[in-house]
Amino acid sequence: MSGVGTLPPEALSDMASWERSNHPSVVGRAHILDALRQLKPPASLSVTQITVEGKAATITGRLTRDGHGLFLFCQILRFTTPERSQIAQIISVEQKER
Repeated sequence: MSGVGTLPPEALSDMASWERSNHPSVVGRAHILDALRQLKPPASLSVTQITVEGKAATITGRLTRDGHGLFLFCQILRFTTPERSQIAQIISVEQKER
């Protein structure tokens, strides 16, 4: 979700949604995959914590964007089932570190 790696289409439900800082919301598997392809990967990324509980997961860490400096990030994933086979909602937050 930060521009690193790929997400297989089957990992998203048909009507998944993606809300992210300073961007309009995106709804639907095809629209999310298209938005992901347009992301520029960060210069660096480090994950500090991953938490998984029931139908939700959070990933937090820091990333560097060329020309923009260091950011804190948090990805919140809500899945369709406790088995976490498909993502129903993604919330992505990035905040410039001060």
